[in-house]
Amino acid sequence: MKILIIDDDEFLLPMYSAKFKEADFIVEGAKNGEEAIEKTKTFKPDIILVDIVMPNMDGFETIRSLRGIVGEKIKIVALS
Repeated sequence: MKILIIDDDEFLLPMYSAKFKEADFIVEGAKNGEEAIEKTKTFKPDIILVDIVMPNMDGFETIRSLRGIVGEKIKIVALS
């Protein structure tokens, strides 16, 4: 299973990634909404984890943009 994790926190993003990789998930990280949109197009995740509080494009705006790309077929989980 492929997971895209979107978080601007320099500590949390690597921590989340490491934990999911330990559980044999394929993980890609993005530091902001714009990067996440680009990675979603190529990485094709099965699930997306999104930090709600981010500068520039917040989590809600990121989710709306991602829904335009992936529709409802991919689960998106909001983190705070």
